[in-house]
This record gives sequence, structure tokens and C-alpha cells, in this order.
Amino acid sequence: MIRRTVFFQRGFALKALQSAVLFFVMAALLGGGSIQAASGEKTIFFYNPESNVNNFASLKKNMDNYLLKFGKYQFQPFGDRATFEKHALAKGGGVYLVSSWHYKMLKEKMALKPLLVGVYKSKSIQRAVLTSKPVIRDLKSLKGRTLAAAGEEKLAKNILRSMLGGDKKDIIDTITLLTVPKDIDALMAVGFGMAECALTSERSLSKLKSLNPKQYKALNKLAKGGEELLPIVAALESQANSEATKKLVRIIEDMPKSSDGSRKLKMLGLDGWKRIDKPEMAILDR
Repeated sequence: MIRRTVFFQRGFALKALQSAVLFFVMAALLGGGSIQAASGEKTIFFYNPESNVNNFASLKKNMDNYLLKFGKYQFQPFGDRATFEKHALAKGGGVYLVSSWHYKMLKEKMALKPLLVGVYKSKSIQRAVLTSKPVIRDLKSLKGRTLAAAGEEKLAKNILRSMLGGDKKDIIDTITLLTVPKDIDALMAVGFGMAECALTSERSLSKLKSLNPKQYKALNKLAKGGEELLPIVAALESQANSEATKKLVRIIEDMPKSSDGSRKLKMLGLDGWKRIDKPEMAILDR
């Protein structure tokens, strides 16, 4: 069984604490007092560690300001899956903006309908990638190593098993999982010597290339996952065709049509949205 460790490196812990404090202050000012105040058909509930958001308070403020142009809409971000599922999914109504990997887990618990998929540089597809320090040359060398990954343990394990296949179970079971707040943090953990390998998206690896070219060049690419979609906007199947949901989805879909909307999308790591077509639905359903 994969052993689990939570990443409490001082700098990351301080940043996470600061973001949490700012987030709840903004929630009180803009969201009606608390997370629990965010409810109903006019809310976008957001959880996506692969988006590499540094400041939830800033994200909420900017998104709320944009959405208020169209009515009493609001954006409610969450920093962890458990809190998201406890509060957002319990509310009902609104739409959920989540990673495609998380969406696949959610649809096993509830009837969801995917409505939009994010687009970046004209593509809606991404892949997970497993990278390591130079000392790890192949998959066999992963035995007993520490793997850094963003988000929750279950999600990371599902991606890793999907990527490596069932025949690598003996290797996977020896890995210690180091969970971090964001995708890019997993790569930084390898650079800081707190992990020997990282499970991230290809986009986060590209971001590391621009932030720290030296560290990027020192990484080995051990494996690459299959095609997955960029973040998904979904709604409860029972509410997906309601006029309230359709209106909110149109507001989200039209964001790239204005310079302000485009700027807000960049905070989410996207530059557009598209309706989900049959090939993309097949990826979500497999």
C-alpha cells in the first residue's frame, strides 16, 4: 500500500496559511460571511490543484467582480477536495469547475453532466507525466522512493496506476506519497530534495522550464499518461438543463469575448472554453 506523507515545508506551509486567512476574509466580505454562505444556482464551485493558483483570495475577488456584471453570481474556490465535496456538493445548484481526473471520481458518487471543457493554446487535452531526479533512470528504480503529487492521495494513486498499469503494482505499493498544495509544488519538492520524483501535468513541467531551467534539465521523464481533458465545468444532471444553469454556463463560455474575461481566465491557466464533443466525452467515460 502506498505510504502517505503531507508536505509541511515551512515556506509552503506559511504561504498556505496566509492564503487561507485571506480567503476567509474575502469570503466574509464578498461571499456573505463564510463558505457555507456560498450556495445556490448562481455559484461556481472551484477545486483544481493542477491550476497552480497561488492566492485564493485574489482569485475569488477577481472572479466575483467579473461575475457581478451579470447578476448576483459568485465564485467559491476550495483548497482541498474534502472541503469542496463536503460544502459545494452538499449545496446543489450552480456549477462545478474541477479537473477532469476529479470529475471521473465525482461521477462515481453522483449524477453529473459535463458541459464545458477548458482550452489552452487551442487544445483541450493534457497528459500527466512522471519525472524524477537523475539517479532514477527507470521505473524499477522507483521502488521505495518518495513521490510528490498535488491534491488528495486517492486521486494521485488513481493517476499513477492508470499511467503505469497493473503490472507495476509491486513498485507502486512501495512508494511513499508526499502530498503538496499545487502541481508546481510537486516539482519544487524534488528540487528541494524532499521527494525523488513527481507526478504532475505536462503544463506544470513546462512552467518549471520557464521558472527554473536548470532544475528542468536535471529531471528525467519516466512515464507519460494517456490523453485527459483540461478542467471541466459540470452540473448536476437533474439541473443541467435548467435556465439558471444554462445562463451561468453561457457567462462562463463567453469569458474570452472580453479582455476582462480573458484576464480572469488566465488566472485559471486557461484561455477559453468549448462545448464537449463526442471524442472528448469518450475520454471522460473511459
